[in-house]
Amino acid sequence: MLSGRGLQAAAVQRRAGRAALDAAEKAALAGLYQEAVAGGADPEAETLALLTRPFRQDPVVPEYYQYTCAHVYAWFLDHDPADPVGGALLALHTTLADLLATERAGHPEPGRAEHISERVARLTELLARLGEVPAGRAPGATTAALVAAAEADPVIARRSARLAECTRFPRSDRAEEHVFLRSVQASELLFFLIRQVALEACAARDTDPAAAAWYLELGRHCAEVLQGVFHTLLTLSPAGFMTFRDATGAASAVQSLNYHAMEIAVYGYDPRKAPVFASIDHLTAFNSPEVRDFRPLSTTMADAADERLREAWHRLDRRLSKWRGSHYRFARTYLPAGTKASGGTEGAAYVKKFVKKDHCRPGDDPVTARPLLSGFLHR
Repeated sequence: MLSGRGLQAAAVQRRAGRAALDAAEKAALAGLYQEAVAGGADPEAETLALLTRPFRQDPVVPEYYQYTCAHVYAWFLDHDPADPVGGALLALHTTLADLLATERAGHPEPGRAEHISERVARLTELLARLGEVPAGRAPGATTAALVAAAEADPVIARRSARLAECTRFPRSDRAEEHVFLRSVQASELLFFLIRQVALEACAARDTDPAAAAWYLELGRHCAEVLQGVFHTLLTLSPAGFMTFRDATGAASAVQSLNYHAMEIAVYGYDPRKAPVFASIDHLTAFNSPEVRDFRPLSTTMADAADERLREAWHRLDRRLSKWRGSHYRFARTYLPAGTKASGGTEGAAYVKKFVKKDHCRPGDDPVTARPLLSGFLHR
């Protein structure tokens, strides 16, 4: 898939993980990015830019976005802006399928460790569950059908291969980091999808209740897949996690635009997050008056005239609540007592604080903040 300077740039980054790069290598990669951007629409230059953008110096890319390669996912989604749901589901399948291929290739049978066999089994089950997720309202419009059509289209198949290739960059040389990295990337896509669901369901509540109900059910499916991602991640032991944790540096999901925007779109602004938003440059907009006053999905559906919408909302809410509980248990298990998270928060205690949504503001303005909460967000 890669060739020329793109192949060389990828090889340098994968030699021992991005955290092992020295200053000269990082500077060289930053220079390649500048050259690639100047190269315009040439496919090889475009690929080189995707591979090297994390090393951009002006402005510097935040560590979380260096780690997640979110710019590559944004590039992928930009090819079909009219269908953000389909694009995100296809990107999600590509990400998880690449992880499954990596685990199988890195741990061939016979002799595969028990926890790797369990990981492969869970990934296989997760991909099957993802295949059932509706990708549209037409009969038979499932993610499995979407993937089959993409695989039969040479242009989309090549684009999907570039997505996988340009996002497979752990920070360390530890094999166990792959499942963590891909889980974070998959979660970013699911945060985006659930936020998209929330915005569309709110907009359609009164004008097209059937569409609103469909979006809410899609949200439930996405929340179940998100739970499945965490279930797969649990095949990583706490000891295995600690083998690469230091290499991830300051990259932390607390910096995630998609995560916080999802929470705001679904539950509303939480004043307890104000100091977090104020402390991270690219999150400061979430403290703006329009975001504080945003009317979220939870408020919009609470007084919906259509009982189907209220019931569909409660199903989605229960699934998201279950995922938040899993997130807290992960933090409690994988970070030793007293250990701060990579984003500088108090680890499990920080996560626990936001499991319940009692402090979120109901808001009364469903329109003004929508542009800030729309699209696949990254830096």
